[in-house]
Amino acid sequence: MQNNKFVDNLKILKDETEKTLLNRNMLDNKKKEEYLRTLEKTRYELFETINLENKYSDNKDIDYINKHYTVEEKQGILRIIIPEVLPKYKNISNLAYKNIMLNVAKVTKSYKNMFGNKLTFVIIIVHERQKNSMDIDNKYVKPIIDALVISQVIKDDNFSNMFYAALGKNDSTKPYTEVYVLDGRYLLEWIYNMQKLFGNCPI
Repeated sequence: MQNNKFVDNLKILKDETEKTLLNRNMLDNKKKEEYLRTLEKTRYELFETINLENKYSDNKDIDYINKHYTVEEKQGILRIIIPEVLPKYKNISNLAYKNIMLNVAKVTKSYKNMFGNKLTFVIIIVHERQKNSMDIDNKYVKPIIDALVISQVIKDDNFSNMFYAALGKNDSTKPYTEVYVLDGRYLLEWIYNMQKLFGNCPI
């Protein structure tokens, strides 16, 4: 049954691709965006059929993770590379959200319970070449945080269990996102030092 669904999705993508190629002389940005949305939707549904196949198969799982998503651990700090930029709040797509969330969750699952109930600090660095300065507060970080909870790298993302910072760097022609996950005590020590420096600072 899953194989039939997989083939059906491929046929949909084939038809949409052929239609786009036949009308390539009339392609405007809106039609390009419509095609790319269809491509993203179909890609996600193909992944879903493979995921279901993995659950009920006795054979070796099909590894469908995006190979450009990587993770490494050094001295208790987790570094995750996401080979794309985060969506903007005004352009949030359920498919884009799920794509990033599922890929990050899959690639980090071997680090389950790494931080557990510890206060955890997450640093998100967006590398993206832009003509104008980027507004980092427009970036939608939720798929990353949700993925860390799903893979149980952190137990919870409530405000007493984790906090994060986001930074934008206008330094790469090939956009990507870099994430560091570490023990929150590293930053708390700095905050406490700042508190001593400013006396009655209410931090």
